[in-house]
Amino acid sequence: MTITRLATALALAGLTFAGAVQADGIRFFPALENGFKLEPTLAVTGGITHAAGTRDDNMGSYGIDFNMNCGLFQTPANRIRTHVQINRVDESGIKATSFELSPRYTLPLGAGFSIGAGPALAMVNVDNGNADRNLFGYGAVAGLNFRTGMFYAGSDIRYLNTNERDRIQFENWTWLAKVGVNF
Repeated sequence: MTITRLATALALAGLTFAGAVQADGIRFFPALENGFKLEPTLAVTGGITHAAGTRDDNMGSYGIDFNMNCGLFQTPANRIRTHVQINRVDESGIKATSFELSPRYTLPLGAGFSIGAGPALAMVNVDNGNADRNLFGYGAVAGLNFRTGMFYAGSDIRYLNTNERDRIQFENWTWLAKVGVNF
């Protein structure tokens, strides 16, 4: 089952970047160019995490999301946004804190809405009550965003696979709702 989920996550990430890589005018290190706009957003998150090997099917999760135009590589229309998230789960004897990095290719839908998808890389600290381990994670994420003026709202669904150390792992699916401020 894990191999199927991993293949799905990698296929989603590959399809997401296929269009971006084929686009004319990909710029590397656009943050060094005059006129580059970071357009940052800060939001609080809340949602549900379903992790394999836990006693509870759906655990509450919360955190923060900071996203901005990607300063490492960018399309001509600035469609790549980097999301940095810190999420926390503390339920059913499991405590997990994840630090995630997710560059996403976004498509505007109009009226302030956009969708985006891309890969996710994470470091997850998991404490199951018996042991505390740091686990590397990777996966894929897709999200819907709404921006108008200073208001930001969004929703993400993310799959994250983690390595296993000493019989501790935290493979999970997470759905998050987000609300915050555009700067």
